[in-house]
Amino acid sequence: MKSKTPSNPKPQISNLIPFLLFSLLLSCFPLFAQKTMITGKIENICFEKVDLQLLYKNDGVSYGNAKINPDGSFKLTANIPKTDLYKLAFDDGQTFMLCLSPNQNIELTLDCETLPQILAVKGSPSIEFCKNMTDLVGSAKILLDSVNRALQTDKEVQFYNEFQSQFKPFLDANTETDTYTLQVAQLTDSLQRFVNSKLIKGKVDPKETDVFIYISSNILKEIVANHSKYKNYIHSMSLFYDFKSNRNVKFENFYTTSVDNYLDFLEQRNAKMESSFSDFVAQIENFLLFRDSLQIHDLADKKKEKELLTTKIIALSQIIPGVKDTEQNLLTYIKAADGYGKYALQEAQRRVSSMVQKYQTFFDTENKKRSDATTKYLLANKNDLAVLMFLDLFPRDQHAALHKEVIKALHEQYPDHPLVAERYKAENSPATSTAIGAMAPDLAFENPDGKIMKLSDLRGKVVLLDFWAAWCRPCRMENPNVVKAYNQFHEKGFDVFSVSLDRDKASWVKAIKDDGLIWPNHVSDLGYWQSKAAKIYGVNSIPTTFLIGKDGRIIAKNLRGAALENALKELFD
Repeated sequence: MKSKTPSNPKPQISNLIPFLLFSLLLSCFPLFAQKTMITGKIENICFEKVDLQLLYKNDGVSYGNAKINPDGSFKLTANIPKTDLYKLAFDDGQTFMLCLSPNQNIELTLDCETLPQILAVKGSPSIEFCKNMTDLVGSAKILLDSVNRALQTDKEVQFYNEFQSQFKPFLDANTETDTYTLQVAQLTDSLQRFVNSKLIKGKVDPKETDVFIYISSNILKEIVANHSKYKNYIHSMSLFYDFKSNRNVKFENFYTTSVDNYLDFLEQRNAKMESSFSDFVAQIENFLLFRDSLQIHDLADKKKEKELLTTKIIALSQIIPGVKDTEQNLLTYIKAADGYGKYALQEAQRRVSSMVQKYQTFFDTENKKRSDATTKYLLANKNDLAVLMFLDLFPRDQHAALHKEVIKALHEQYPDHPLVAERYKAENSPATSTAIGAMAPDLAFENPDGKIMKLSDLRGKVVLLDFWAAWCRPCRMENPNVVKAYNQFHEKGFDVFSVSLDRDKASWVKAIKDDGLIWPNHVSDLGYWQSKAAKIYGVNSIPTTFLIGKDGRIIAKNLRGAALENALKELFD
Protein backbone atom coordinates (compact mmCIF):
# COMPACT_ATOMS: atom_id res chain seq x y z
CA MET A 1 0.00 0.00 0.00
CA LYS A 2 1.52 3.39 -1.07
CA SER A 3 1.74 5.84 1.57
CA LYS A 4 -0.04 9.07 0.94
CA THR A 5 2.11 12.07 0.86
CA PRO A 6 0.52 14.63 3.10
CA SER A 7 -0.17 17.95 1.48
CA ASN A 8 1.59 21.07 2.84
CA PRO A 9 -0.67 23.03 5.12
CA LYS A 10 -1.49 26.56 4.04
CA PRO A 11 -0.07 29.18 6.28
CA GLN A 12 -2.56 30.94 8.48
CA ILE A 13 -2.63 34.73 8.64
CA SER A 14 -3.12 34.66 12.38
CA ASN A 15 0.15 32.74 12.82
CA LEU A 16 2.18 35.24 10.76
CA ILE A 17 1.15 38.38 12.63
CA PRO A 18 3.34 37.84 15.74
CA PHE A 19 6.29 36.88 13.55
CA LEU A 20 5.91 39.97 11.37
CA LEU A 21 5.52 42.25 14.36
CA PHE A 22 8.65 40.79 15.99
CA SER A 23 10.62 41.18 12.76
CA LEU A 24 9.41 44.75 12.43
CA LEU A 25 10.45 45.56 15.98
CA LEU A 26 13.89 44.08 15.39
CA SER A 27 14.35 46.11 12.25
CA CYS A 28 13.28 49.30 13.98
CA PHE A 29 15.09 48.74 17.30
CA PRO A 30 18.05 51.06 16.55
CA LEU A 31 15.62 53.89 16.02
CA PHE A 32 14.44 53.71 19.62
CA ALA A 33 16.32 55.17 22.56
CA GLN A 34 17.94 52.52 24.67
CA LYS A 35 18.41 52.65 28.42
CA THR A 36 21.67 53.45 30.14
CA MET A 37 21.83 53.37 33.93
CA ILE A 38 24.13 55.72 35.86
CA THR A 39 24.55 54.81 39.51
CA GLY A 40 26.28 57.86 40.96
CA LYS A 41 27.82 59.07 44.19
CA ILE A 42 28.73 62.72 44.93
CA GLU A 43 31.31 63.31 47.63
CA ASN A 44 31.08 66.54 49.65
CA ILE A 45 27.50 66.81 48.49
CA CYS A 46 26.33 70.25 47.40
CA PHE A 47 23.73 69.28 44.77
CA GLU A 48 20.11 68.21 45.08
CA LYS A 49 19.27 67.06 41.56
CA VAL A 50 20.89 66.24 38.24
CA ASP A 51 19.70 66.34 34.63
CA LEU A 52 21.30 64.69 31.60
CA GLN A 53 21.52 66.87 28.49
CA LEU A 54 23.47 67.00 25.25
CA LEU A 55 26.79 68.73 25.78
CA TYR A 56 26.81 70.86 22.66
CA LYS A 57 23.16 71.95 22.65
CA ASN A 58 21.18 74.15 24.99
CA ASP A 59 17.75 73.07 23.80
CA GLY A 60 16.51 72.04 27.25
CA VAL A 61 15.95 68.43 26.14
CA SER A 62 16.45 66.03 29.03
CA TYR A 63 17.64 62.48 28.48
CA GLY A 64 17.11 61.55 32.12
CA ASN A 65 17.10 63.13 35.55
CA ALA A 66 17.30 62.12 39.18
CA LYS A 67 17.17 63.45 42.70
CA ILE A 68 20.37 63.30 44.68
CA ASN A 69 19.95 61.66 48.06
CA PRO A 70 21.27 63.24 51.28
CA ASP A 71 24.21 60.81 51.21
CA GLY A 72 25.11 61.99 47.67
CA SER A 73 23.90 58.89 45.87
CA PHE A 74 21.61 58.93 42.84
CA LYS A 75 20.34 56.62 40.12
CA LEU A 76 19.70 58.10 36.71
CA THR A 77 18.06 56.13 33.93
CA ALA A 78 19.03 57.71 30.62
CA ASN A 79 17.29 57.25 27.28
CA ILE A 80 20.33 57.18 25.00
CA PRO A 81 19.60 56.96 21.25
CA LYS A 82 23.28 56.72 20.22
CA THR A 83 26.83 57.33 21.41
CA ASP A 84 27.20 61.05 22.00
CA LEU A 85 28.61 63.75 24.25
CA TYR A 86 26.42 64.63 27.21
CA LYS A 87 26.61 66.67 30.38
CA LEU A 88 25.30 66.13 33.87
CA ALA A 89 23.72 69.49 34.69
CA PHE A 90 23.45 70.05 38.45
CA ASP A 91 21.04 72.43 40.12
CA ASP A 92 23.71 74.95 41.14
CA GLY A 93 24.75 75.51 37.52
CA GLN A 94 27.81 73.27 37.51
CA THR A 95 28.15 70.69 34.76
CA PHE A 96 30.11 67.51 34.21
CA MET A 97 30.92 66.36 30.68
CA LEU A 98 30.81 62.70 29.69
CA CYS A 99 30.46 60.42 26.68
CA LEU A 100 27.65 57.85 26.87
CA SER A 101 26.49 54.93 24.75
CA PRO A 102 23.24 52.91 24.82
CA ASN A 103 22.82 49.93 27.14
CA GLN A 104 25.55 50.86 29.60
CA ASN A 105 25.44 50.21 33.33
CA ILE A 106 27.77 52.83 34.80
CA GLU A 107 29.02 53.34 38.33
CA LEU A 108 30.37 56.89 38.77
CA THR A 109 31.87 58.70 41.76
CA LEU A 110 32.47 62.47 41.66
CA ASP A 111 33.45 65.15 44.14
CA CYS A 112 31.35 68.30 44.27
CA GLU A 113 34.43 70.37 45.15
CA THR A 114 36.78 69.02 42.45
CA LEU A 115 34.72 68.75 39.28
CA PRO A 116 35.61 67.71 36.57
CA GLN A 117 37.84 65.20 38.36
CA ILE A 118 36.48 61.63 38.39
CA LEU A 119 37.13 59.69 41.57
CA ALA A 120 36.01 56.31 40.24
CA VAL A 121 34.15 54.83 37.28
CA LYS A 122 33.03 51.40 36.06
CA GLY A 123 31.06 50.29 33.04
CA SER A 124 32.11 52.93 30.49
CA PRO A 125 35.40 52.83 28.55
CA SER A 126 34.77 56.41 27.39
CA ILE A 127 34.38 57.78 30.91
CA GLU A 128 37.39 55.72 32.03
CA PHE A 129 39.29 57.43 29.22
CA CYS A 130 38.04 60.81 30.49
CA LYS A 131 39.17 59.96 34.02
CA ASN A 132 42.63 58.96 32.84
CA MET A 133 42.93 62.03 30.61
CA THR A 134 41.80 64.33 33.41
CA ASP A 135 44.33 62.71 35.74
CA LEU A 136 47.09 63.08 33.14
CA VAL A 137 46.25 66.72 32.50
CA GLY A 138 45.97 67.36 36.24
CA SER A 139 49.31 65.67 36.89
CA ALA A 140 51.03 68.74 35.41
CA LYS A 141 49.60 70.88 38.20
CA ILE A 142 50.49 68.23 40.77
CA LEU A 143 54.03 68.21 39.40
CA LEU A 144 54.19 72.01 39.51
CA ASP A 145 52.95 72.10 43.10
CA SER A 146 55.46 69.43 44.07
CA VAL A 147 58.37 71.25 42.44
CA ASN A 148 57.31 74.53 44.06
CA ARG A 149 57.18 72.86 47.48
CA ALA A 150 60.63 71.38 46.93
CA LEU A 151 61.94 74.79 45.85
CA GLN A 152 60.44 76.56 48.85
CA THR A 153 61.89 74.01 51.29
CA ASP A 154 65.33 73.79 49.65
CA LYS A 155 67.87 74.65 52.38
CA GLU A 156 70.22 76.47 50.02
CA VAL A 157 67.42 78.55 48.53
CA GLN A 158 66.10 79.30 52.00
CA PHE A 159 69.55 80.44 53.16
CA TYR A 160 70.14 82.83 50.28
CA ASN A 161 66.58 84.18 50.38
CA GLU A 162 66.88 84.82 54.11
CA PHE A 163 70.30 86.38 53.60
CA GLN A 164 68.88 88.77 51.00
CA SER A 165 65.97 89.74 53.24
CA GLN A 166 68.38 90.64 56.05
CA PHE A 167 71.35 91.98 54.11
CA LYS A 168 69.42 94.32 51.79
CA PRO A 169 68.15 96.62 54.60
CA PHE A 170 71.62 96.45 56.21
CA LEU A 171 73.21 97.55 52.96
CA ASP A 172 70.63 100.31 52.48
CA ALA A 173 71.15 101.54 56.05
CA ASN A 174 74.90 101.71 55.57
CA THR A 175 74.44 103.59 52.30
CA GLU A 176 72.44 106.15 54.29
CA THR A 177 75.15 106.17 56.95
CA ASP A 178 77.76 106.87 54.27
CA THR A 179 75.89 110.07 53.43
CA TYR A 180 76.13 111.36 57.01
CA THR A 181 79.76 110.26 57.20
CA LEU A 182 80.78 112.30 54.19
CA GLN A 183 78.63 115.23 55.33
CA VAL A 184 80.66 115.47 58.56
CA ALA A 185 83.94 115.61 56.63
CA GLN A 186 82.62 118.02 53.98
CA LEU A 187 81.11 120.38 56.57
CA THR A 188 84.36 120.36 58.52
CA ASP A 189 86.16 121.34 55.34
CA SER A 190 83.55 124.07 54.72
CA LEU A 191 84.13 125.39 58.26
CA GLN A 192 87.88 125.58 57.71
CA ARG A 193 87.53 127.36 54.39
CA PHE A 194 85.00 129.84 55.77
CA VAL A 195 87.09 130.66 58.84
CA ASN A 196 90.27 131.05 56.77
CA SER A 197 88.45 133.36 54.37
CA LYS A 198 87.54 135.71 57.26
CA LEU A 199 90.91 135.80 59.04
CA ILE A 200 93.15 138.81 58.65
CA LYS A 201 96.43 138.30 60.45
CA GLY A 202 94.76 135.62 62.57
CA LYS A 203 91.80 137.75 63.56
CA VAL A 204 88.26 138.45 62.36
CA ASP A 205 87.21 141.98 61.46
CA PRO A 206 85.14 143.26 64.46
CA LYS A 207 82.51 144.50 62.00
CA GLU A 208 81.93 140.90 60.77
CA THR A 209 82.02 139.21 64.17
CA ASP A 210 78.23 138.70 64.41
CA VAL A 211 77.94 137.21 60.92
CA PHE A 212 81.05 135.12 61.49
CA ILE A 213 79.68 133.64 64.72
CA TYR A 214 76.24 133.05 63.17
CA ILE A 215 77.48 131.25 60.04
CA SER A 216 80.15 129.26 61.87
CA SER A 217 77.71 128.17 64.57
CA ASN A 218 75.27 126.90 61.95
CA ILE A 219 78.00 124.86 60.26
CA LEU A 220 79.04 123.46 63.63
CA LYS A 221 75.44 122.48 64.44
CA GLU A 222 75.17 120.68 61.09
CA ILE A 223 78.37 118.78 61.82
CA VAL A 224 76.98 117.64 65.17
CA ALA A 225 73.59 116.74 63.64
CA ASN A 226 75.12 114.59 60.89
CA HIS A 227 77.53 112.95 63.32
CA SER A 228 74.61 112.13 65.64
CA LYS A 229 72.74 110.49 62.76
CA TYR A 230 75.85 108.51 61.89
CA LYS A 231 76.23 107.32 65.50
CA ASN A 232 72.53 106.44 65.76
CA TYR A 233 72.71 104.32 62.60
CA ILE A 234 75.81 102.50 63.83
CA HIS A 235 74.17 101.78 67.17
CA SER A 236 70.89 100.60 65.60
CA MET A 237 72.62 98.30 63.13
CA SER A 238 74.65 96.70 65.91
CA LEU A 239 71.35 95.80 67.61
CA PHE A 240 69.55 94.37 64.56
CA TYR A 241 72.22 92.98 62.25
CA ASP A 242 74.98 90.50 62.95
CA PHE A 243 76.75 88.88 60.02
CA LYS A 244 79.77 87.61 61.94
CA SER A 245 78.35 85.18 64.47
CA ASN A 246 75.85 82.30 64.25
CA ARG A 247 76.85 81.51 60.68
CA ASN A 248 75.80 78.44 58.76
CA VAL A 249 79.12 76.66 58.26
CA LYS A 250 77.90 75.20 54.96
CA PHE A 251 78.05 78.69 53.43
CA GLU A 252 81.27 79.93 55.04
CA ASN A 253 82.93 80.38 51.65
CA PHE A 254 80.16 82.76 50.60
CA TYR A 255 80.81 84.88 53.69
CA THR A 256 84.58 84.96 53.33
CA THR A 257 84.55 85.92 49.65
CA SER A 258 82.05 88.75 49.88
CA VAL A 259 80.40 89.56 53.17
CA ASP A 260 83.57 89.68 55.27
CA ASN A 261 85.26 92.09 52.86
CA TYR A 262 82.22 94.33 53.09
CA LEU A 263 82.26 94.26 56.88
CA ASP A 264 86.02 94.95 56.96
CA PHE A 265 85.67 98.15 54.94
CA LEU A 266 82.76 99.26 57.10
CA GLU A 267 84.98 98.81 60.16
CA GLN A 268 87.70 100.91 58.52
CA ARG A 269 85.14 103.59 57.77
CA ASN A 270 83.92 103.59 61.36
CA ALA A 271 87.44 103.57 62.77
CA LYS A 272 88.37 106.56 60.61
CA MET A 273 85.28 108.42 61.79
CA GLU A 274 86.07 107.64 65.41
CA SER A 275 89.70 108.68 65.23
CA SER A 276 89.09 111.79 63.14
CA PHE A 277 85.85 113.27 64.42
CA SER A 278 84.86 111.82 67.79
CA ASP A 279 86.87 114.27 69.95
CA PHE A 280 86.23 117.09 67.48
CA VAL A 281 82.45 116.69 67.70
CA ALA A 282 82.63 116.49 71.50
CA GLN A 283 84.40 119.85 71.56
CA ILE A 284 81.83 121.35 69.18
CA GLU A 285 79.06 120.20 71.53
CA ASN A 286 80.83 121.90 74.46
CA PHE A 287 81.18 125.08 72.40
CA LEU A 288 77.49 125.09 71.50
CA LEU A 289 76.54 124.59 75.15
CA PHE A 290 78.77 127.52 76.10
CA ARG A 291 77.25 129.74 73.39
CA ASP A 292 73.73 128.76 74.49
CA SER A 293 74.62 129.61 78.08
CA LEU A 294 75.74 133.08 77.04
CA GLN A 295 72.50 133.62 75.18
CA ILE A 296 70.44 132.49 78.16
CA HIS A 297 72.22 134.98 80.39
CA ASP A 298 72.04 137.79 77.79
CA LEU A 299 75.83 137.88 77.47
CA ALA A 300 76.10 136.83 73.83
CA ASP A 301 76.09 140.45 72.62
CA LYS A 302 78.95 141.55 74.89
CA LYS A 303 82.15 142.47 73.10
CA LYS A 304 84.37 140.36 75.32
CA GLU A 305 82.16 137.27 74.97
CA LYS A 306 81.97 137.71 71.18
CA GLU A 307 85.75 137.80 71.02
CA LEU A 308 85.85 134.65 73.15
CA LEU A 309 83.36 132.86 70.86
CA THR A 310 85.34 133.91 67.81
CA THR A 311 88.54 132.61 69.33
CA LYS A 312 86.94 129.26 70.15
CA ILE A 313 85.55 128.90 66.59
CA ILE A 314 88.97 129.59 65.10
CA ALA A 315 90.46 126.97 67.40
CA LEU A 316 87.83 124.42 66.47
CA SER A 317 88.47 124.95 62.77
CA GLN A 318 92.12 124.04 63.25
CA ILE A 319 91.62 120.79 65.19
CA ILE A 320 91.52 118.56 62.09
CA PRO A 321 94.30 119.41 59.67
CA GLY A 322 94.13 117.87 56.20
CA VAL A 323 90.41 117.13 56.39
CA LYS A 324 90.35 116.73 52.60
CA ASP A 325 92.61 113.70 52.92
CA THR A 326 90.33 112.33 55.64
CA GLU A 327 87.33 112.79 53.35
CA GLN A 328 89.15 111.00 50.53
CA ASN A 329 90.04 108.08 52.84
CA LEU A 330 86.40 107.79 53.91
CA LEU A 331 85.28 107.87 50.29
CA THR A 332 87.73 105.07 49.45
CA TYR A 333 86.38 102.86 52.24
CA ILE A 334 82.78 103.67 51.30
CA LYS A 335 83.23 102.81 47.61
CA ALA A 336 85.06 99.57 48.41
CA ALA A 337 82.41 98.54 50.96
CA ASP A 338 79.61 99.41 48.55
CA GLY A 339 81.20 97.28 45.85
CA TYR A 340 81.54 94.22 48.08
CA GLY A 341 78.09 94.76 49.55
CA LYS A 342 76.40 94.89 46.17
CA TYR A 343 78.42 91.89 45.05
CA ALA A 344 77.28 89.87 48.09
CA LEU A 345 73.64 90.74 47.40
CA GLN A 346 73.91 90.03 43.69
CA GLU A 347 75.74 86.75 44.33
CA ALA A 348 72.96 85.61 46.68
CA GLN A 349 70.38 86.56 44.04
CA ARG A 350 72.39 84.76 41.35
CA ARG A 351 72.60 81.58 43.39
CA VAL A 352 68.86 81.62 44.07
CA SER A 353 68.21 82.19 40.36
CA SER A 354 70.52 79.30 39.52
CA MET A 355 68.64 76.98 41.87
CA VAL A 356 65.27 78.15 40.54
CA GLN A 357 66.50 77.45 37.00
CA LYS A 358 67.48 73.91 38.01
CA TYR A 359 64.02 73.28 39.38
CA GLN A 360 62.50 74.89 36.27
CA THR A 361 64.58 72.64 34.01
CA PHE A 362 63.50 69.60 36.01
CA PHE A 363 59.86 70.67 35.76
CA ASP A 364 60.09 71.33 32.02
CA THR A 365 61.68 67.91 31.41
CA GLU A 366 59.16 66.02 33.54
CA ASN A 367 56.23 68.04 32.23
CA LYS A 368 57.23 67.24 28.67
CA LYS A 369 57.16 63.55 29.55
CA ARG A 370 53.64 63.99 30.89
CA SER A 371 52.59 66.00 27.86
CA ASP A 372 54.00 63.34 25.53
CA ALA A 373 52.24 60.61 27.51
CA THR A 374 48.97 62.56 27.37
CA THR A 375 49.28 63.02 23.61
CA LYS A 376 50.15 59.37 23.16
CA TYR A 377 47.16 58.29 25.24
CA LEU A 378 44.90 60.64 23.30
CA LEU A 379 46.04 59.10 20.01
CA ALA A 380 45.60 55.59 21.40
CA ASN A 381 41.93 56.45 21.97
CA LYS A 382 41.39 58.55 18.85
CA ASN A 383 38.32 56.50 17.86
CA ASP A 384 36.54 57.42 21.08
CA LEU A 385 34.14 60.34 20.69
CA ALA A 386 35.18 61.54 24.17
CA VAL A 387 38.48 62.65 22.63
CA LEU A 388 36.66 65.77 21.40
CA MET A 389 36.40 67.01 25.00
CA PHE A 390 40.20 67.14 25.30
CA LEU A 391 41.52 67.80 21.81
CA ASP A 392 41.45 71.58 22.13
CA LEU A 393 43.76 71.42 25.14
CA PHE A 394 46.38 71.03 22.43
CA PRO A 395 46.37 74.22 20.29
CA ARG A 396 46.08 73.29 16.65
CA ASP A 397 48.85 75.66 15.52
CA GLN A 398 51.24 73.67 17.73
CA HIS A 399 49.68 70.23 17.19
CA ALA A 400 48.33 70.29 13.65
CA ALA A 401 49.22 66.65 12.95
CA LEU A 402 47.48 65.52 16.14
CA HIS A 403 44.28 67.34 15.21
CA LYS A 404 44.33 65.96 11.69
CA GLU A 405 44.86 62.37 12.78
CA VAL A 406 42.24 62.46 15.53
CA ILE A 407 39.54 64.13 13.44
CA LYS A 408 40.19 61.72 10.57
CA ALA A 409 39.79 58.72 12.89
CA LEU A 410 36.62 60.13 14.44
CA HIS A 411 35.16 60.87 11.03
CA GLU A 412 35.67 57.26 9.99
CA GLN A 413 33.88 56.11 13.16
CA TYR A 414 31.20 58.83 13.41
CA PRO A 415 30.80 60.39 9.94
CA ASP A 416 27.29 61.68 10.68
CA HIS A 417 27.98 63.19 14.08
CA PRO A 418 27.49 66.97 13.77
CA LEU A 419 30.58 67.92 15.80
CA VAL A 420 32.81 65.47 13.98
CA ALA A 421 31.43 66.39 10.56
CA GLU A 422 31.99 70.10 11.15
CA ARG A 423 35.48 69.57 12.55
CA TYR A 424 36.34 67.28 9.66
CA LYS A 425 35.16 69.85 7.16
CA ALA A 426 37.10 72.59 8.92
CA GLU A 427 40.18 70.38 9.16
CA ASN A 428 40.14 69.74 5.44
CA SER A 429 39.34 73.28 4.33
CA PRO A 430 42.14 75.61 3.22
CA ALA A 431 42.69 78.23 5.93
CA THR A 432 42.70 81.90 5.04
CA SER A 433 46.19 83.28 4.94
CA THR A 434 46.84 85.20 8.14
CA ALA A 435 50.61 85.28 8.26
CA ILE A 436 52.38 87.51 10.76
CA GLY A 437 52.94 90.86 9.12
CA ALA A 438 49.87 90.60 6.90
CA MET A 439 46.99 93.06 7.14
CA ALA A 440 44.28 91.60 9.34
CA PRO A 441 41.12 90.86 7.28
CA ASP A 442 38.22 93.01 8.39
CA LEU A 443 35.28 91.52 10.23
CA ALA A 444 31.77 92.94 10.55
CA PHE A 445 29.21 90.97 12.55
CA GLU A 446 26.39 91.57 14.99
CA ASN A 447 26.85 91.98 18.72
CA PRO A 448 24.27 90.52 21.17
CA ASP A 449 22.08 93.60 20.64
CA GLY A 450 22.08 93.20 16.86
CA LYS A 451 24.47 96.09 16.21
CA ILE A 452 27.17 95.58 13.58
CA MET A 453 30.67 95.77 15.10
CA LYS A 454 33.66 96.14 12.76
CA LEU A 455 37.19 95.11 13.56
CA SER A 456 38.50 97.97 11.42
CA ASP A 457 36.81 100.48 13.75
CA LEU A 458 39.56 99.69 16.27
CA ARG A 459 42.34 100.74 13.88
CA GLY A 460 44.91 102.81 15.77
CA LYS A 461 44.77 100.50 18.79
CA VAL A 462 46.57 97.28 19.59
CA VAL A 463 43.83 94.65 19.35
CA LEU A 464 43.57 91.07 20.51
CA LEU A 465 41.23 89.25 18.11
CA ASP A 466 39.96 86.40 20.27
CA PHE A 467 38.03 83.42 18.86
CA TRP A 468 36.26 81.56 21.67
CA ALA A 469 32.96 79.98 22.73
CA ALA A 470 30.94 79.54 25.88
CA TRP A 471 31.10 75.74 25.50
CA CYS A 472 34.90 75.71 25.10
CA ARG A 473 36.58 74.77 28.39
CA PRO A 474 40.12 75.95 27.39
CA CYS A 475 38.59 79.27 26.27
CA ARG A 476 36.87 79.80 29.61
CA MET A 477 40.08 78.91 31.44
CA GLU A 478 41.99 81.51 29.39
CA ASN A 479 39.39 84.30 29.77
CA PRO A 480 40.75 85.56 33.15
CA ASN A 481 44.13 86.19 31.50
CA VAL A 482 42.48 88.21 28.73
CA VAL A 483 40.51 90.23 31.30
CA LYS A 484 43.72 90.89 33.25
CA ALA A 485 45.51 92.09 30.10
CA TYR A 486 42.56 94.32 29.16
CA ASN A 487 42.45 95.97 32.59
CA GLN A 488 46.22 96.46 32.62
CA PHE A 489 46.70 97.92 29.14
CA HIS A 490 43.35 99.29 27.97
CA GLU A 491 44.13 102.88 28.97
CA LYS A 492 47.39 102.64 27.02
CA GLY A 493 45.57 101.77 23.80
CA PHE A 494 44.78 98.04 24.02
CA ASP A 495 41.42 96.53 23.12
CA VAL A 496 39.82 93.13 22.58
CA PHE A 497 37.56 92.03 19.71
CA SER A 498 35.88 88.76 20.72
CA VAL A 499 34.37 86.43 18.13
CA SER A 500 32.18 83.67 19.57
CA LEU A 501 31.75 80.30 17.90
CA ASP A 502 28.59 79.64 19.87
CA ARG A 503 25.34 78.50 18.33
CA ASP A 504 23.18 79.46 21.30
CA LYS A 505 22.84 83.19 22.01
CA ALA A 506 21.76 82.76 25.63
CA SER A 507 24.84 80.70 26.47
CA TRP A 508 27.06 83.23 24.70
CA VAL A 509 25.61 86.22 26.56
CA LYS A 510 25.71 84.39 29.88
CA ALA A 511 29.37 83.46 29.44
CA ILE A 512 30.27 87.10 28.66
CA LYS A 513 28.66 88.15 31.93
CA ASP A 514 29.94 85.23 34.02
CA ASP A 515 33.56 85.66 32.87
CA GLY A 516 33.54 89.45 33.24
CA LEU A 517 34.39 90.18 29.58
CA ILE A 518 33.76 93.90 30.01
CA TRP A 519 34.92 95.16 26.62
CA PRO A 520 32.09 96.08 24.21
CA ASN A 521 33.42 94.31 21.12
CA HIS A 522 31.58 90.97 21.12
CA VAL A 523 30.30 89.50 17.85
CA SER A 524 28.95 86.20 16.56
CA ASP A 525 26.86 84.86 13.73
CA LEU A 526 26.01 81.88 15.97
CA GLY A 527 27.39 79.63 13.27
CA TYR A 528 29.39 77.35 15.55
CA TRP A 529 32.23 75.78 13.51
CA GLN A 530 30.58 77.26 10.41
CA SER A 531 31.27 80.75 11.76
CA LYS A 532 32.03 83.02 8.82
CA ALA A 533 34.58 84.93 10.87
CA ALA A 534 36.38 81.72 11.79
CA LYS A 535 36.49 80.71 8.12
CA ILE A 536 37.96 84.09 7.15
CA TYR A 537 40.77 83.57 9.63
CA GLY A 538 41.16 79.81 9.09
CA VAL A 539 40.27 79.04 12.69
CA ASN A 540 40.01 75.28 13.26
CA SER A 541 40.32 75.18 17.03
CA ILE A 542 39.68 77.50 19.92
CA PRO A 543 40.84 79.46 21.75
CA THR A 544 42.68 81.10 18.88
CA THR A 545 43.97 84.66 19.07
CA PHE A 546 45.60 87.17 16.75
CA LEU A 547 47.44 90.19 18.13
CA ILE A 548 46.94 93.09 15.71
CA GLY A 549 49.09 96.23 15.74
CA LYS A 550 47.93 99.82 15.52
CA ASP A 551 48.49 99.74 11.77
CA GLY A 552 46.17 96.77 11.35
CA ARG A 553 48.90 94.21 10.74
CA ILE A 554 49.06 90.87 12.56
CA ILE A 555 51.87 90.92 15.12
CA ALA A 556 51.54 87.48 16.70
CA LYS A 557 49.23 84.49 17.10
CA ASN A 558 47.93 82.49 20.03
CA LEU A 559 49.58 84.46 22.80
CA ARG A 560 48.21 83.35 26.15
CA GLY A 561 48.74 84.17 29.81
CA ALA A 562 52.21 85.52 30.54
CA ALA A 563 53.16 85.46 26.84
CA LEU A 564 50.35 87.92 26.04
CA GLU A 565 51.24 90.15 28.99
CA ASN A 566 54.94 90.21 28.03
CA ALA A 567 54.14 91.06 24.40
CA LEU A 568 51.91 93.96 25.50
CA LYS A 569 54.59 95.22 27.90
CA GLU A 570 57.05 95.37 25.02
CA LEU A 571 54.55 97.33 22.95
CA PHE A 572 53.44 99.80 25.63
CA ASP A 573 56.15 100.11 28.30
